[in-house]
Amino acid sequence: RTRGGLNSPSFLCDTSSINNTYLSNHNLTHIGAPKHMDDTPTHVTDLLEMNAAAVAQSSNMRNREIAMPSLTRCKIFMSHPDLDMEPLFVYKLKCLPLVAAWFRTSIQLCSDEVGSWKESVPELESRELSAVYKFVRGMPLQVSDGYWMNVLNESQAKKKKLQVEKRKFEVMLQRAEKGIQ
Repeated sequence: RTRGGLNSPSFLCDTSSINNTYLSNHNLTHIGAPKHMDDTPTHVTDLLEMNAAAVAQSSNMRNREIAMPSLTRCKIFMSHPDLDMEPLFVYKLKCLPLVAAWFRTSIQLCSDEVGSWKESVPELESRELSAVYKFVRGMPLQVSDGYWMNVLNESQAKKKKLQVEKRKFEVMLQRAEKGIQ
């Protein structure tokens, strides 16, 4: 493996971190003259084909807003099979809905074939479930506190509703007693 050479295509898909994968070049569609592409390693050719497919889909600006994030997310899924959620723990559970939404849109974007890469919807949903599980496992007290706070709020709402119903019933009884007398 040569550093920065064709055997290590970090310029196309830097797998050292998710952020570096995101910042990789997603526009490069070929390297050198087409007749020399036979010498290019298969994994590099695959990345170039993915870029070319996304560039072809992004013929106008509207399509570009869809194709490039799709390519970026697919490269992230392809390069990072187990996404680390721990850096997001500093934000507590505030990031959980954002992560879930990111996965939902990623599933829509990446379920179609992008170049030579395709991942099935169940596989992507499994990764989403794994990420949510990591949040729950990483912050069990926060999750349980949130659950019990929700139970408490629901019971307080039910109690308030019962108190309102009780007052209505007492007023009806008072009116009925006045009508009998």
